[in-house]
Amino acid sequence: MGPVYAELDIDAPREEIFEYLMDFDSRPYLYGDSVRNFRLLRLDSRGVGAGARWQFKRKKAWADSAIVAADPPRRISERGATGSYNKNLTGTEWEMEETSTGVTRVRITFWIVPSGFSKVHNRLTGGARWHRRRLAKAGQRLRDAVESGRAEKVEVPVAGGNRHATGVA
Repeated sequence: MGPVYAELDIDAPREEIFEYLMDFDSRPYLYGDSVRNFRLLRLDSRGVGAGARWQFKRKKAWADSAIVAADPPRRISERGATGSYNKNLTGTEWEMEETSTGVTRVRITFWIVPSGFSKVHNRLTGGARWHRRRLAKAGQRLRDAVESGRAEKVEVPVAGGNRHATGVA
């Protein structure tokens, strides 16, 4: 599936948006009700290397994504996999650009490199339309969260269970 785009303006400095997006704890809120079973890949949910694994409700497929590069405060690059046996590679780019009016233009780009039967399946099922709607909703939630100063966190489990020290040696 070729790149799918969503673009929106947010009335906030791009540094604030960048910091919000660098924390994978924010993703369950951004993705809303289109995902379930959201789990972080490591305890530290911030920065390059942070990632998560989740299940799409509609497709019942699992997906994962991790931050592989960041260019503060302009760009965040994520790479991952989805589909049967995680064969389909995915990519997400979050680009923040300040405009002359003082707002920040955010462009979200998402793509899938399908393999095998997924090449045909995505064309037949309208996968691009579904992902486009999902990106638009994520952008609206991002705008609402950043402009309202949303600070509460969602309790997100870490894959593999509890890794906190219990004090027992």
